[in-house]
Amino acid sequence: MNPFQKYWPIILIFLLFMGCGDNERITAFKKVNLVPMTEEKIVENQTVLVKGDRIAEIGDTDKIRIPQNAKVIDGQDVYLMPGLADMHVHLRNDWPLSQLDMYLANGVTTVRDLDGRDFMLQWRTEIKAGQRSGPTLYVAAPTIRGHEKNPSELVLKRNSGYDCIKLYSYLSQENYQKVMEIARKQQLYTIGHIPFAVGLDGVIAAGMDEIAHVEELSFELIDFDRTKNLNPEEWLPYVINNAIQQNKVSLGFDIKSINKNQRKRLSSIISKLKPANIPVCTTLVVDDVIVQKLFEPNTFLARSQNMYLPQMYKQALLQGKEKHQIQFGGIKDLAPFKYDLDKTLLIELHRAGIPLILGTDAGTGAMGIVPGFSVHDELRILVENGFTPYEAIATATVNASRVVAAMTGKNEFGTIEIDKRADFILVNKNPLENVAHIKDNRGVMAAGEWYESPYLQSIISPALLPGIAIEGNVFQVRRSDNSLNTNIEIIIGESFIGQLPDAVDSISVTLTGPDGIPSRVTLPHYRYFEQLRDFWYRIDGPPALGEYTFKVTGQGLSGTATDFQTVNRALPFPDITTFSPAKGATLTSKTPTFSWTPVEYPDCEIYYRLVINDLAGKRIYGTDRTQNMLSDTVAEGILKPGQTYQYRVRITDSEDWVEMQNRSDSQWLTFTMSETLE
Repeated sequence: MNPFQKYWPIILIFLLFMGCGDNERITAFKKVNLVPMTEEKIVENQTVLVKGDRIAEIGDTDKIRIPQNAKVIDGQDVYLMPGLADMHVHLRNDWPLSQLDMYLANGVTTVRDLDGRDFMLQWRTEIKAGQRSGPTLYVAAPTIRGHEKNPSELVLKRNSGYDCIKLYSYLSQENYQKVMEIARKQQLYTIGHIPFAVGLDGVIAAGMDEIAHVEELSFELIDFDRTKNLNPEEWLPYVINNAIQQNKVSLGFDIKSINKNQRKRLSSIISKLKPANIPVCTTLVVDDVIVQKLFEPNTFLARSQNMYLPQMYKQALLQGKEKHQIQFGGIKDLAPFKYDLDKTLLIELHRAGIPLILGTDAGTGAMGIVPGFSVHDELRILVENGFTPYEAIATATVNASRVVAAMTGKNEFGTIEIDKRADFILVNKNPLENVAHIKDNRGVMAAGEWYESPYLQSIISPALLPGIAIEGNVFQVRRSDNSLNTNIEIIIGESFIGQLPDAVDSISVTLTGPDGIPSRVTLPHYRYFEQLRDFWYRIDGPPALGEYTFKVTGQGLSGTATDFQTVNRALPFPDITTFSPAKGATLTSKTPTFSWTPVEYPDCEIYYRLVINDLAGKRIYGTDRTQNMLSDTVAEGILKPGQTYQYRVRITDSEDWVEMQNRSDSQWLTFTMSETLE
């Protein structure tokens, strides 16, 4: 007897179970017009077999045998193309609808976030495991901006779990060199801005792998002193002022009419980039949106995709308080000039064959760029500026995968070839004739998961948009007595016109833990802060890890928001014996300065916030959460003569209220303002 014969029943059962596993699910796209993106062509009457998340077989329909257990999708007279990638986004969990759903609905099957956070790594894991729907995620470590205490040390701290590292505009020449040296030794893929103090020559010499925006190259056409020792908030106004003085901004930027010096500089940029072969992310939609909202804000908001923007953003825009409205205040004509300049750079980069990667900078909630939809805007802009539809689509498919290969070593999407990841869009009309045809799809496959168009439209249905705009956050607080508490805060947007807090009928919080099982969080009685429209809850003990979903109802409306708690950190307290002013001090200055000593926590950035209350607990003054801030001077008129106040310093692990997960609070220290102030 064959020695293995007695084991055949066991082996057969094992093989049957393997064949029934989720990884062996089979999908057949039958009779499609294939857009493989391996070259500019359409291959008619093809069948594509997908097993698990991989392309298993491709061929003429009459030659491909479709297994009986396969899900068959009829592709007669339609086009199967690779899914799209947005390689410059900023994921957040506080949008009215899920950003991941908006990407899928728009055929975006790959996304790279360029300012990563813990919850994104969790999303990435859950998507890979099939526990959450969404595009394949690649995540950069939290951005190194340059104003940190020891920027080079952050490279090592931010290495674990991330796919690349992003560098920002404010790195000094010395710190940039240190950061890049460590990144090279650690074999980390680097993408970033061109720091003002470094310039394109320095970026190329240091070997940065990718440039995050076409617009970064525009600074190479402006004369300014890169050796200046400026604070981060001073650099951009300084450079902009030089740009205005050196150019006739009101006339726009036109390559045909610029002077010989500018032509020479433009040529120099191209000649430097070409041998370096550094890919550049496009993000031209940023300029497009800026011009729209500065000159026609109401028309901009009326665009159908902008219904998905956070309500608080729309309010800020209508009130003239939006980011770019403030940034371009008094210099509005600079916006179309800048757009013309960036389009000129795009055209020249394309003409020279510099690798271009589609990115849109979507998702921050502060710029008016809607995830997923912005990819189609970016494709349109590329075609309007000389790209063929095939070339434009390549920036979001073939070129994107090549960049990911440089990051991870795996070139596994972007074309329809055997063994590539099964990321597809099934579109009704030929996308190589018009990129707008991509928006009209019958469905999207992301890593082997097939989503029909009706389902995709249902998950981003306008009916799902909340009637009440809310923001929610859960975080751990370490108090001065060393106790740990869970803080839950829910802020009601100003668009809700009911009288708060009475107009709110109910507030509920649901926690979905690592096991995927949702449970209701028992809430104590709230404390309401009128000036912030904030419902505040404190629960004894640290927060459980997982996804928190907040729901508010009132006046027949409802609103939801989500937040993640992925790590609990017992952040240290600052030493109050070093605080100035000391407890009980009397201050005589009209503009008193408060100071404290730094704290450190391994593998975590530290942000400081000064808070001043009156003795009844009402907030009188508070700073932003700011890294490396060890003192703050209060402006004249805020603190009144003869009044007694209390202050403390808060330590947080993020500058953003929504992203903050941990906080520690020093003791309150009282002080009194003198009756006579100097």
